Amino acid sequence: MKFGDLRGILQYVPQFRGRIFVLAVDGEIVASENFAHLLLDVAVLHSLSVKIVIVHGASHQIRELAGRRGVAVSSSDGMGVTNAATLELSEDAINNLSGHIMQQLTGVGLRAATGTLLEAHPAGIIRGRDLEHTGTVEKVDVKGLNAMLNDDMIPVVSPLGYDGQGNVLRLNSDQVAVNVAISTRAAKLLFITAGGVKDPSGHRIPALSVEEAKKRAVLISPELDGATYSALNSAAKACENGVQRVHIIDGLQNDVLLDELFSNEGVGTMVHADDYQQIRPAKLRDIPIIMSLIGPAVADDELIPRSRKDIRANLGDYHLLETDGNPVGVVAVHYYPETRQAELACLYIRTSHEDAGHGKKLVSFADRKAKEKGATEIFALSTQAWRYFEQKCGYSEAAKERLPLTRRQKLESSGRNSRIMAKAL
Repeated sequence: MKFGDLRGILQYVPQFRGRIFVLAVDGEIVASENFAHLLLDVAVLHSLSVKIVIVHGASHQIRELAGRRGVAVSSSDGMGVTNAATLELSEDAINNLSGHIMQQLTGVGLRAATGTLLEAHPAGIIRGRDLEHTGTVEKVDVKGLNAMLNDDMIPVVSPLGYDGQGNVLRLNSDQVAVNVAISTRAAKLLFITAGGVKDPSGHRIPALSVEEAKKRAVLISPELDGATYSALNSAAKACENGVQRVHIIDGLQNDVLLDELFSNEGVGTMVHADDYQQIRPAKLRDIPIIMSLIGPAVADDELIPRSRKDIRANLGDYHLLETDGNPVGVVAVHYYPETRQAELACLYIRTSHEDAGHGKKLVSFADRKAKEKGATEIFALSTQAWRYFEQKCGYSEAAKERLPLTRRQKLESSGRNSRIMAKAL
């Protein structure tokens, strides 16, 4: 690990200390070789005073046990009909799995506990089907969970609930995780699945709003990918009910939990209720940050050098893009009132955050800011990124005579021979 990586982790520790994270772990992940690595990540979080609740699924184990016993299950995920035979088999599989998880947690030096933590009622008749022994969460025993957490234990919550008469009901683990996260006012809910969320070309989707998550779930459909469909819908529901950040990560990747939590962009998909990305005006204390951000681009001759004095003199023109409170990009908008033109300048995105749409976001912000100032045209001078402005941002190449006189004189004296890219507002 590099010292820079350690500093990156340490900046999150004050935010996470004492907060509750709910981990919804798919049964397939528990059965994988990577589960042991995942529990080491859990141990790291616990050592940082993060309060962890584990909610586990069991579809994988139920299907395997059904195969060994020769039982045809009516539903393995707690969403469809749970007949008597399926309930009996599910209880065995789920209870064995809960015990296995607690044993594994003990093996990495953590204390774990489970209990009757979920009150439930029968799901009833849905679209004309009696779901029999399938249940819906009615109440989470928050007092019991907090007692375990305050005693430095990790609660292990299984997808089984009990009604007022003591009858056992099979629950869907994603729905359980959502209810636990909402009831405990968790800071984060993480769905640890096999595969994560990807676009049609197979690339990871870094972030989704609640509405985008719902639309993505519809496109996927439960028939194509039931686990991802359920995670997206559950993430949206959690966000709508007070959980600000929900992460969906691929639990088959090594170190995925820490990589997701201790980096600005993560390695999974974050579904967010709040605007976790913010563009804000630069302040005096940000001048060293701006100098550090643009340093690599200045060294590569992408941007012209700027002194602290230069930035301070025009500080009101500078804005920073933050992700989770950490600056990852910068842009400046200089206004020329005599010609009603604005210049987009000092556009830079940290290398680790490229290819995430941040550059286009800052350009769109600069366009809006220029219009607010009264500009009818915005221009940018570029030696290396002019094609980006043309193809991605709707700018067109223009003659240098279009520039305000003072800006043209400055360009000619610099010898940079930049291309002028402009757009009408």
